[in-house]
Amino acid sequence: MPISSLSYADADARLGGALSAVFEGAGASPGYGEVLFFDGDLTLDGDFLDAVNELRGGVELVVVTGDLTVNGPIALYADRPGLYVGGHTKAETLEGGEAEIYIHDGTFTHLVYGWYNHGSLRTGTVETPWVIDYDHAMDVYAPGGRWVNNYDDDADDADFAVGDGIVEAFVPEVVDPEDHCLNVDEFLDRLRAGLPVLRPGAPDGGRGGE
Repeated sequence: MPISSLSYADADARLGGALSAVFEGAGASPGYGEVLFFDGDLTLDGDFLDAVNELRGGVELVVVTGDLTVNGPIALYADRPGLYVGGHTKAETLEGGEAEIYIHDGTFTHLVYGWYNHGSLRTGTVETPWVIDYDHAMDVYAPGGRWVNNYDDDADDADFAVGDGIVEAFVPEVVDPEDHCLNVDEFLDRLRAGLPVLRPGAPDGGRGGE
């Protein structure tokens, strides 16, 4: 699979303007320097960010024109690198913080999580059991996924929200006792261990991004 180091303008031109179509307007101008450009499918072992850094450090944007398969999590909490995937993305998790992330469609074993109000996380149709939003710019369509508002008690667009909704639905091991929200690290640890996160009789949810 060809790998190139390109400028943002050159990478955008190679994709017919697809990068600027999804990244421009999401906050400030992207201002990306080096783009690590994978033309075709890409498979990585372990943590996505660690694997990318082993290939080349200091990359500001990773572009995969085909499918991306990661045998581990995708967790991009710093503002660089961003991620664009033109094909199907498969990983343990998709976690976004200050980075800009855009994927076409995907399958995520445990969750999709958007944290904090910088950056953005946008997807096509994804399969995942959980979508957790902490005041993030999220545009995620996950049919059948259970949605958690982990920032405030607004349950209009979520199955579970901060306060009684989370406290009553989830096992105490994954609930922050002071803020009455999910402790996402503990939540993810239990999912990885195959342990229950919902109390017996709690609603299944399933808003699915509707």
